[in-house]
Amino acid sequence: MARNDPQMNLRVPMELKEKIEKAALDNGRTITAEAVHRLEESFLRTTNFSNIQADVRIIPLHDGKKRVIYGKLLNTLDLDYTQELSRLRDDIHLSLEVLSNSSFWNSLKFLNKDVLVYQGDNHINVVDNGKKSLGWLTVEDHITDEYMENLRKKSDED
Repeated sequence: MARNDPQMNLRVPMELKEKIEKAALDNGRTITAEAVHRLEESFLRTTNFSNIQADVRIIPLHDGKKRVIYGKLLNTLDLDYTQELSRLRDDIHLSLEVLSNSSFWNSLKFLNKDVLVYQGDNHINVVDNGKKSLGWLTVEDHITDEYMENLRKKSDED
């Protein structure tokens, strides 16, 4: 940082100021450099990782398929992910309706979006209608060897 960089006066609680001072001392930085570093890190976290679905849940279904669930809302919505896709789609839709009336909804940055819970043959996705996935929640059913074996056994019985 140069002396001619823009300056900003900032009021912070005493506890936060003390934490920044201690971190600056521990990291060998000035207080200003520590504060700037922490601000930059917070922007990197929210910018780079906001669209990445780091959390994934895999659930074995009774027919041998594996259900893969991921997205920003995975740990927010407490749903029965083992139910058939059409019922799960309805539950996701209901959950989003409830969330739309909460302050949490604003953090999803839904302005100017036509939110739709789309169901395909083997998946559900929360999308901006006609545009793209919002990365909020995706549910995919994957065929496994166990599923194929169960299918063969069933066809042999018929």
